[in-house]
Amino acid sequence: MKRMKKIMAVLLAAIMTMAMAVTAFADNVATTTTGTNKLTVNVKSTTPTQDLNGQTINLYKLFNVTESTSGDTKNYAYTVNTADGYKAALVDALTKAGKTVTINSKDEEFAAAVLELKDVDGTKIQKFANDFTTYALTNTTSKVEATTTSGKITESKTSYEFSGLDAGYYLVYVTGGKEIQSSLVTVDDNTNTVNLKTEAPSIEKTANKTTVNIGDVVTYTVTGSIPDTTGYDQYQYIIHDELSKGLDFVNDANGTALEASATKVKVAVAFKDAGVTGAGTAPTEATLATDSNKKMSLDLSDWVKANQENKGKEFTVTYYAKVNANAVVTEKNNAQLEYGNNPKETTKTTPSEAKTPTYPLDILKKKKGSEDKLAGAKFSLYTSAEDAKNGTNPIKVTGNNGNYVVDPTSKTTVFESVASIDGKDYNLHVNGLAAGDYWLVETEAPAGYNKLTAPIKIEITKSADTEVNNWTISKDGKAETDKIIDIENSTGSLLPSTGGMGTIIFAVIAAILVLGVAVSFIRDKRKNA
Repeated sequence: MKRMKKIMAVLLAAIMTMAMAVTAFADNVATTTTGTNKLTVNVKSTTPTQDLNGQTINLYKLFNVTESTSGDTKNYAYTVNTADGYKAALVDALTKAGKTVTINSKDEEFAAAVLELKDVDGTKIQKFANDFTTYALTNTTSKVEATTTSGKITESKTSYEFSGLDAGYYLVYVTGGKEIQSSLVTVDDNTNTVNLKTEAPSIEKTANKTTVNIGDVVTYTVTGSIPDTTGYDQYQYIIHDELSKGLDFVNDANGTALEASATKVKVAVAFKDAGVTGAGTAPTEATLATDSNKKMSLDLSDWVKANQENKGKEFTVTYYAKVNANAVVTEKNNAQLEYGNNPKETTKTTPSEAKTPTYPLDILKKKKGSEDKLAGAKFSLYTSAEDAKNGTNPIKVTGNNGNYVVDPTSKTTVFESVASIDGKDYNLHVNGLAAGDYWLVETEAPAGYNKLTAPIKIEITKSADTEVNNWTISKDGKAETDKIIDIENSTGSLLPSTGGMGTIIFAVIAAILVLGVAVSFIRDKRKNA
């Protein structure tokens, strides 16, 4: 009888344990099969789309999950992971959340404490997840190892699948994010997806001009945010920038050129929000590559580590480039972020492009009513109708043989057509114009042809989409589908002159007319007599 009582007592204790299990987790839990579960981890939904390339996903199983069924009711029990450091990490995170637990607390007490953190906006449970992660990454006396890891992901993808998982309550952490924002999920045979809350480090490059003239100075701004370097002994955060052939680094908005032997270019680093107080000294110069003065690198590693109190805060890097004669419609340059906690295994982001197109003015100067190209027509270009009318402030150019580029330093304001340009359907080319309105004035016609009497209005319109080549050009309001401005000249007519054959002819005709009148007068007089 006593033995039976002991057995019943054990059974009753077991039933009570199940009853005390945290059933409120039931919306995330279903029937499980140990070691056969899968979990798909998706990147945070953002624009532009996040990428897992170069990231490592760590899973920490905080609780084991078991299930029992009583009629139509399912009961769930959570037991703390017995691996080294897990209970200590839970105590630390729950204590910071204001919960009273100790290393000696029962499993159900830990589970109940986590359940109590559930709130409407999720801030309490998110803080718990982040605090656990911080402890796991930084505590050296009670080290917490990840239950499983993806290892470094080496290809571009927006999701990653774990398989062979035990049922459990998991914390999902992605290394090297902008900030610690771990995700929590109960994994079973029905619940097998989690969306990350954190984002990988990234940068965005913008320009203060969307279209440029040759000679313009462009202000470039790279925007990033302080990454979370918690738990890393070292962390690299380097911005790389490579200019195209049509751009040159300069030191300021005035276009102050670099010295020929320069190894540095000036930059300005600042937090985007005025109220943020930065720590440490931000670099004021970026390093130029030894093999090219169009490549620079800005190492912000020490600065971002010094500003961990500002993790997640946005900052800007400002620098300048001048548009040169090699600029084209597809003009662009890009910045790329290199980051990671291992200098030998850093990750580079997809380059962020800033497009600053410049446009050509292609002219087909030809004989009216013919496809014969005319050489020797001279033009000047103006940015306003008033200037075109008065001949003031023409655009300066350099070049010859029908090929010219905008050049603010030049003294030349006239460009001239040629008989032909090899392989081209036009015979006059001016490169380096920003989108906008222009007025083309013919200053001298080819020999034997009449000069245009009025300016021609030229309108260059940049692409309305991301495809830069979808730009348009029009002449006096009519679009040129081939992007070539046709200009025709008429041959001059021979006007009458004095003292020549024309004068003799006119005199003879006049004499005949006078004679005719006289004869008619005499006849009429005789009739009347």
